[in-house]
Amino acid sequence: MDHRSFSLRERFALLLIALLAGGLLAAGWYSFWYLTDDAYIAFRYVGNSMLGYGYVWNMPPFMPVEGYTSFLWVALLDLVWRTTATAPPESANLLTLGCSALTLLFTAILLLKVASTGRLRPWRLPILALGLLGLMSNRTFLAWTSSGLDAALFNCLVLAWVTVVLLPSRSHWRWAVALGTVAALSALTRPDGLLIVGATLALFGLRAWGDWRSGSRPWGVAWGLLPLLALPLHLLWRFNTYGAWLPNTYFAKRDTTIDRFASGSRFLLTFVIEYSLWLWFALALILTVILLMRRPRLKLTFGGAASGIVGLTIAAHMGYYTFRIGGDHFEFRVYSHLIPLIMVSFVWMLAALRLRPAAAATLLALFVLLSWPIPWAHWIESQRYTSRETTGFLKISVAEVISRQMPATPAWLLNYIRFYDEQQFWLISHAIGMRHQEHKIFHRYRVEVIPPRGTPPFTTGEGYLVTVGNSVGVLAWS
Repeated sequence: MDHRSFSLRERFALLLIALLAGGLLAAGWYSFWYLTDDAYIAFRYVGNSMLGYGYVWNMPPFMPVEGYTSFLWVALLDLVWRTTATAPPESANLLTLGCSALTLLFTAILLLKVASTGRLRPWRLPILALGLLGLMSNRTFLAWTSSGLDAALFNCLVLAWVTVVLLPSRSHWRWAVALGTVAALSALTRPDGLLIVGATLALFGLRAWGDWRSGSRPWGVAWGLLPLLALPLHLLWRFNTYGAWLPNTYFAKRDTTIDRFASGSRFLLTFVIEYSLWLWFALALILTVILLMRRPRLKLTFGGAASGIVGLTIAAHMGYYTFRIGGDHFEFRVYSHLIPLIMVSFVWMLAALRLRPAAAATLLALFVLLSWPIPWAHWIESQRYTSRETTGFLKISVAEVISRQMPATPAWLLNYIRFYDEQQFWLISHAIGMRHQEHKIFHRYRVEVIPPRGTPPFTTGEGYLVTVGNSVGVLAWS
């Protein structure tokens, strides 16, 4: 977005929107601040690296085991500890806040891009403000601005990748290097990033083919392959270090007796209901019908093909975690990168429908407002539970909360929310979609009952260090 296209008044408004969005991000991060017990798994690997043993779970003579799934996150925590003397429990959530701020920036860039097209252009700043409000007031997004896990880093890289793909660049080689770098970093952060790498290779092929057809040299995109060389190098390092091509977590989690399609369907359904995403699907259906009725003459362009590849990649990722994995143990973690993309795509659909700016802004405001009642009623009620006994497999009936606070709520609406409660309770009973407050209190409980790191351990008569625990994170770190 060319800054010269904004008037002085618009630049002042942009600055005000940026300050307000940043303030909401900081407030949300502070309100939701927590560490998960699982985050300490990565912390232990970093701790052993600081002791000179490398990324191992147990020091020699035990064999090295790769029990983490985020090499880049572990390496980043390691680098910060070595350069700033700040241990992972203190640095992790500052890093996730920085990653979330970058995600906010990429979202703002994309929102401005789609809101500056067609009839929406005169209202692009109010629409930007509404879109960012939807992001900054989204419970799932705020929940993953901390946690100590790699979610915020991966989300940042996904948004960076989408931004690089969709924003035009005059220099093909610079675009390719940026795209390849982001793709490689995403794959080093999560195995899911390999899907982004595959999509990136497809984009490189499309760009090279287009250059060749136009008579230009197609070799500019080859520069983007250089950052991707980090992936086979990491794979070789993994095999040399751990003696396996895949991390141990793959073997630990691939078997389950749960019907993954059934659990994943419930996981997705609760996500849709919680944020009233049926309005997004309704808008998408209306747009599809209108486009089919117009019978447009399709003209394949790189921009159109790139947008399609982005959409298919995001859909494939969501489909894999929904129907192949069956959801996630954490509260919508695997959907958290979708929140900014949902806001951007909603505005894009409003622009594609050629609505009047006032009507588009009204629909966007309605979409944001409808995303508040269920998640925030649940969150406010959950703050009453502050002990391990009351938060274990925490189940809160949003229908009961709303009927108690607003007795005049129509019966049909309460029945709709009770249906949501039933799906959520089933998931939690199977340790799927465990809510933020449970993880927050569980971490606090583990820190309180386990001696801090550096405390002399107790031993058995044979000299072995022995204790019993029902979780591996804080205990292993301490």
